[in-house]
Amino acid sequence: MRVLVFSLMAFASPVMGDTFCQQLRDVFDASRTMSLPSSADTQVTCSTSLALSGETSVNCAWPFDYRAPDAARAFEALVASVASCLEVDTSVLDQDVNHPDFYDLRIFNAPIGEVGVSLKDKGGLQETYVFLRATPAK
Repeated sequence: MRVLVFSLMAFASPVMGDTFCQQLRDVFDASRTMSLPSSADTQVTCSTSLALSGETSVNCAWPFDYRAPDAARAFEALVASVASCLEVDTSVLDQDVNHPDFYDLRIFNAPIGEVGVSLKDKGGLQETYVFLRATPAK
């Protein structure tokens, strides 16, 4: 497992990793743009959502062709990069959902807040999405 995480982190250059970590920190401080760790040209505008508990989260989504291998690689690189940036070793795997297509969610808890990284197939749209959700700690 450590070899896999190390090789996924090598997917992004050190400069890109620093840029990604700064973007991740900024998203907790009201920035609304973010790029995937593997490529600066994947920048998206993120949105905010309000949970029933009153927490505000930032949500970023990157679309890919349906079940494209690039989506799975982007998801794995994002999981590894978030873990590295937040300096956490593990994530909570959350598969207890009613989703008609493929769904994978990893949740990271850190002092700055919670980050969810997910990979979702949207069969009706014929697209696969990589999502990042950041919820600041109270």
